[in-house]
Amino acid sequence: MARREAPKRPAATLVAALLLSAGVSAQSREPTLEELEIESLIDQASKAFERRDLSIEEISADFRYRCLRAIGDTAYCDCLVDKRPYTLRFEQYIGISSRTRSELAYETLGAHGRDIVEKVYDVRDECVGN
Repeated sequence: MARREAPKRPAATLVAALLLSAGVSAQSREPTLEELEIESLIDQASKAFERRDLSIEEISADFRYRCLRAIGDTAYCDCLVDKRPYTLRFEQYIGISSRTRSELAYETLGAHGRDIVEKVYDVRDECVGN
């Protein structure tokens, strides 16, 4: 099987999307321990994307594996894998889908960040309904 690479995205766009999932706001405050842990996971994922060493299939397989370990519902996990924004890892998906717009500092996000949040919420709602 040929290995497909994710389409190249400007680094700033990728970093903005990754920071979004950490719920980092533009306000100056001390980050919580949870935010620091999420930022660390995001940094690791960002470095992997920048190295371009993960194919879309590998990202999806990892997402599915982590989803099944955490949730255990094959139909739900398959739905998430198929419909989520393809660049999101499972931890990032959970970070967004389990928080409110307020907790994500939605109003401070750029158009791309708000779009990702809306897509994640739509996918979550659609897959829960299946």
